[in-house]
Amino acid sequence: MAASNSAGSGFAAAYGPDAHLPDRRVSHVLICDDRDARFQLTSRIVEECGNQPLRSSDYSTLDSLPLSRLALALVGLEECPAFNSAALNLVRSLARKGLIVMCYTDHPQEWPLGKRCSVSLAGALTLLDSAKPDFARDLKQTLVQVLRLESVRRDKEVRIKYEMRKLGLIGESSVMRSIFWWVQRVSALSDLPALITGETGTGKELLVNAIHRLDRKRSKGPLIALNCGAITPGVAESELFGHRRGAFTGAERDRPGLIRAANGGILFLDEIGDLDTALQSKLLRVLQENRVLSVGDDREVPVNIRVIAATNRNLEEMVEQGRFRADLFHRLNILSVHIAPLRQRKVDIKPLVGHFIEKHRTLMSVKTPSFNPEFIEALAQLELPGNAREVENLVRLALVNKTTDGPLGLSDLPPETLTKLAEQKSEPSSSQNRENEEDRPDLSPEPISGTDFDASLFELLNLNKSLTQTLEHCERVLIAAALQTSHGNQSQVAKRLGITPRSVYNKLRKYHLR
Repeated sequence: MAASNSAGSGFAAAYGPDAHLPDRRVSHVLICDDRDARFQLTSRIVEECGNQPLRSSDYSTLDSLPLSRLALALVGLEECPAFNSAALNLVRSLARKGLIVMCYTDHPQEWPLGKRCSVSLAGALTLLDSAKPDFARDLKQTLVQVLRLESVRRDKEVRIKYEMRKLGLIGESSVMRSIFWWVQRVSALSDLPALITGETGTGKELLVNAIHRLDRKRSKGPLIALNCGAITPGVAESELFGHRRGAFTGAERDRPGLIRAANGGILFLDEIGDLDTALQSKLLRVLQENRVLSVGDDREVPVNIRVIAATNRNLEEMVEQGRFRADLFHRLNILSVHIAPLRQRKVDIKPLVGHFIEKHRTLMSVKTPSFNPEFIEALAQLELPGNAREVENLVRLALVNKTTDGPLGLSDLPPETLTKLAEQKSEPSSSQNRENEEDRPDLSPEPISGTDFDASLFELLNLNKSLTQTLEHCERVLIAAALQTSHGNQSQVAKRLGITPRSVYNKLRKYHLR
């Protein structure tokens, strides 16, 4: 605990008194165990580790659990559970809520191997033997280690969220955290181009701004942006590459162009998919040679820029259709990231709403400190094709039109939004849907018999391969099946598996499935 306090004070010193520090009060450990004697033993061990035990029977449903106060969960199992049993479903639910889950039972080594594997697959970190004489010692040692690692992880998560907010990257989903790590990595590779893909309104320009701020080499230079879809090819050529006086009618003076204007910094080409094919060729030469030729000029000029491109289109499909140069795509795609739409990471809606309320606080005619859960639930029910930009517009409208004091609620949404919600088919409440809202596919299995599950596990074990080789075998089979059911359409494969088209392309090459 002393180490944790030291880390916390160091964080405060580094980031200032206004930074959000992790809660240092005693954490709770949830214990789900119907056997009183075993519960008393595990409770005592939890208290010896400096934490407060909390029995699951204190709460009627999992939704009422104080997740922010829970360090982890201990689940005592009885007889050997079936794959779709209530016990393993409980483990899955707790794991999906982000809790570390440790299981224990009497004599688990006597269970079939498939049953033990099913506990791990459900999300349990360990399966201890509660009948062993040294169970208390093993549990205490494991608890101390896991709690220490969890404390470090939470401190790190607080730092990450703080750094993300400083860069304007708002969100709590695994998608946004992985994008943050991508931004950090890419900002250090100052001379390589990058490609950002994602739907309109997902915040592609925010990533470019963040990269520019973190890039020690390029941050001293300018950040120049051009929307390739907003200008005609003729104008785009002059805008990008510049022109000499008299090069064409109306060229009354020399113009350096945006590429030379971005010298020493970053050139951001938004909607790169709309760039004319001829200009794609000239841009490729700039990337390859670090030289630019203005319209009407007879000599190239050296430039030192970094190009970051963004698009809401599928460039791989455009390459296949001959509408985008393959060599330019591969040049830009050295460092790439895809921002998933907000409907696939609804857990980010809440922090976005809070951010936009603070951003547009001056629009409020009354004091509106926050929002109620109903407001978030309503936004989560919408398709939100405009993504974060649409959320910002809705929050702004709600603030402007609000006439009563108090948090934003359902009645503060515009009438057209309320009409959309009213016309929707009834959906489960947000508390039911909140269990697993992050950007990952639904992995809940169809009910299968324990015998079938054991057989499938033993079939994999009979491959006589390492764990890594077995996982690769499973991945290859899954991708091949998705490719077959999608009739070879890689975009559909990516959508079905929840990965980027670039990942599909790489895996097809890796497993020789092309």
